[in-house]
Amino acid sequence: MDGNYTISNSRIGIKPTFFSNFVALSFYHTKNLEKIMKILQLLLVFLLTAGMLSAQETATETAAGVYNDGLTALKAKEYSKAFDLMLKSIDIADPEADAQVLKLAQQNGSIAAYYAGNDDVKDKNYEAAMMKFEKGMELNSESYLNFYGKAKALDDEGKTTESVVAYIKAADIATATKKDERAEKYLSRAVNMIAVSYGDKKYDEAIAAGQAYLATHESMDVSYYLAKSMVEKGQVSDALAHAMKAHELGGDAEEGKYVLGLAEVYEAAGNKGAAAEAYGKVPKGKYYDHAQYKAGQMK
Repeated sequence: MDGNYTISNSRIGIKPTFFSNFVALSFYHTKNLEKIMKILQLLLVFLLTAGMLSAQETATETAAGVYNDGLTALKAKEYSKAFDLMLKSIDIADPEADAQVLKLAQQNGSIAAYYAGNDDVKDKNYEAAMMKFEKGMELNSESYLNFYGKAKALDDEGKTTESVVAYIKAADIATATKKDERAEKYLSRAVNMIAVSYGDKKYDEAIAAGQAYLATHESMDVSYYLAKSMVEKGQVSDALAHAMKAHELGGDAEEGKYVLGLAEVYEAAGNKGAAAEAYGKVPKGKYYDHAQYKAGQMK
């Protein structure tokens, strides 16, 4: 046996000569390099396979499939997830090939927007809620739901005039879709907000909201509270027209409330004759004794 080799621990080793050390080191690194290259090759194969699977998964994702996932989430009351999936379905849908899916995604996306927005309102996240309500309106402009959601959110924020406008819009859409009870409910809510503003002595708010309401609709109660608010703010000449309108629409209903309101505006305007006459026309009931007393004062 060549003296350059010896047996050590059952392994063939090389005596520590310079040449043998060099050879051993080269051999060692060559083997490690081969291992490293094999690992890199395996890693490359893994990455390519993962990329191909991901691409295949993306390629097979369809508007209908995403819509169905969104519908499942909506039924499970996972509203935020459903909203996002409906928007994704709409985004990847082909306007012609996926026309039916697109229509359904828009309709149910609008519903998901309303409920997801309501969840945001509960968390006082009004900015996120408004984004969802606005998107819901865009997805289905023939649905009153998101206008109603917006109105409630604005009311919750204390934005009375904006809320009244949104309630009116919701009512108009409800009327157009033959949901008369809904429309009446929304208009009544708007009227009540104006009455509450007057009762809370927020006269500027009552005036702004009342004017916004009367810009598109008539209401004896809105005219009544608007007139009374204007009197409180010293806008008597403007108040008179609204008091007269309230009386025209309401007559002597509600025990003469609207007749009394007109008499009070006449009195505030300094027209004692007209005030006395109006007070005298208040029918028997809740306001009768007070009206009779005031009529006597005006003479």
